[in-house]
Amino acid sequence: MESSNAPEADRGVRDLLRPDPELGVPIPAYGGRSLPNVTSSALRALGVELAGEPPLLPPLEPDLDPFRGRRTEGPVVIFLVDGLGWGPPAGLGARPDDVPPAWRPRARPITSVFPTTTTVALTSLSTAESPSRHGVVGHRMFLPSFGAVVELLRMSPIGVHQSEALADPEWNPSLISAVPTVFRRGAPGEVLSRERFAHEAFTRLIYDGANFSGYSTAADFAHLLGEILERPTPPPLLFAYWDDLDSVQHLRGPRPEFAEFEAGQVARILSAARRRLGSTRARETTILLTSDHGQVPTERAADVAIDQEPSIVTHLLHPPTGDRRAAFFAARPGHVEALTAALSARLPPGHQIVPMARAVEVGLFGPPPFHPEIGARLGDLLVFVPSPGGITYRIPGSPPRARYLSGAHGGLDPAELVVPLVVGSMDELGESGRPG
Repeated sequence: MESSNAPEADRGVRDLLRPDPELGVPIPAYGGRSLPNVTSSALRALGVELAGEPPLLPPLEPDLDPFRGRRTEGPVVIFLVDGLGWGPPAGLGARPDDVPPAWRPRARPITSVFPTTTTVALTSLSTAESPSRHGVVGHRMFLPSFGAVVELLRMSPIGVHQSEALADPEWNPSLISAVPTVFRRGAPGEVLSRERFAHEAFTRLIYDGANFSGYSTAADFAHLLGEILERPTPPPLLFAYWDDLDSVQHLRGPRPEFAEFEAGQVARILSAARRRLGSTRARETTILLTSDHGQVPTERAADVAIDQEPSIVTHLLHPPTGDRRAAFFAARPGHVEALTAALSARLPPGHQIVPMARAVEVGLFGPPPFHPEIGARLGDLLVFVPSPGGITYRIPGSPPRARYLSGAHGGLDPAELVVPLVVGSMDELGESGRPG
């Protein structure tokens, strides 16, 4: 596992952010430098052959692949730190001296997927596929089979207070994703995530087929991580999920001190788990630490409340979907041009309106074969607004959000799209619990 230096990482970021000449925005590096490629590399190193179609996205490109195409001797842990970006304002590299010392020479930039939001990224990670193929394309999605705009984390239509309203006894992940998880396709593995997520429908969607271990606190996380890996026969593939950084940045906005604190917390977790393992198991366990997205600051005054814009609403087939930072608009039949004009008249300077069909065609959501409902799920127009702005929509009659979220993600700002990939053995990444 070779180290990287800062100039190489800077060049890597510039390459990842090079805009597509037609769309004017960067395209996630699905060919070998993005989040789902991490899972493909892990599976190849473990010698796992998956059943069914479609074929996985390719593994990481050779300069990023820690296994160099070879088989690994021990388990692989894909450790996802929700909300940990690469660069400013609060990414891993924003203040390099605050990064745990064991991470510094082992960190490289990759991209998330698009949209840069947790529902989409975690589905991509657990399927090793792009959003274009599995069909999970937003935090909010229009699902034709349900005839509703659905908030996936709650698995309920927007405006419906009850969570899991769609998750009746007949619900199954194939209603949402066209691609089974790698666990369901034959990869033996386990998931370590929040205990409160254990029985949620979204958890079933992204971890279907895996054993689930739930933790309650950081100490419990470290305890369970060590306990799982010290088994006589540990799971070959372990997904570990830590979400505290994302939570605090949503509430307070992205700040370097939050990233520093949570990176230190994760380093302490790894250090505590390492102490439980024998030296051989610690050396043979590979950690692939990465993230689903970073965050950018938002301000209420800069938001565009679509539900308060009659000139826009009159042209909509259904409420906007996607996310605050990248919204999807479906027009009533024959209203695409009028909707485009209405949006252009209201959105702030620096906005971008992209024909959705063209965004799909050039690969913003990933390569074909496309999900059969991708056109209906995405709509006609893709809209970006610059930070600190966002696009909101509240169902008439529903209560306003109790608290404004000062950090957001979902778009293609460098802070949202580029995330770290930190690679090392448990012995290496668990050697220090504090920045130095």
